[in-house]
Amino acid sequence: MSEEKMSEDLSNYSTEELIRLARGTAESSHGLSYKATEQAIGRWREGVDLEDLVKLIESEKSDDRIAGAYYLNEVSKDFVILKIAAIKLSRDALSTCRRAFVLYITTSGYYDEELAELLVKCLLDLDLYVRVSTIKWAMSSSQEVFLDFSKRVESGTGRPGPKFSNPLSNDFWNSSNRNRALRGIEIARRFRLGEEIGVIRKSVIGEDSFIFDSIEFSNTTRERYARWKK
Repeated sequence: MSEEKMSEDLSNYSTEELIRLARGTAESSHGLSYKATEQAIGRWREGVDLEDLVKLIESEKSDDRIAGAYYLNEVSKDFVILKIAAIKLSRDALSTCRRAFVLYITTSGYYDEELAELLVKCLLDLDLYVRVSTIKWAMSSSQEVFLDFSKRVESGTGRPGPKFSNPLSNDFWNSSNRNRALRGIEIARRFRLGEEIGVIRKSVIGEDSFIFDSIEFSNTTRERYARWKK
């Protein structure tokens, strides 16, 4: 079948076939790949064939999971089956997948005790993209959710358990994790109160500058766009 004919008949393709075309097989050009991606995402947003997306997310192949993580955040719908799959991403060895979990929770609006503990772990993630995504989630969450999450962070819920036989070594890293968690919550809390990122940056000692740069970049996107259009 010609590519032109295939592009006209995408609605007749199974979702599995759309995924194959979307991911750039030998028979799909860039244009066809884009159309297949849009078609598949459109179905998932309607709740159709979500199992095919979950298969990617739960695959043993890292390339599949990365693709699934991308599609998940394009779908951004509060389907329970996707929530369960997203939870699995939160424990993935790939930071791209862990970040996708945070972004999905941000857009879907899900929040419960299990998710709160996972979000604390993401707040402490050593990958800065995961950490800053969690701080941004806290910045944008509802007041009720933020207060609950803050209490959990301050109480130590979700922090890593002991790793060393020497209790002094555990004390060292417990203190480090506690301080990292509290810094993240302080940044989110002060931003929610209306403080400028530049002011917060100067007084929150020990936080990586990338965290502040990323938040500031997100918050000034419209301003930069307006200046560019002029």
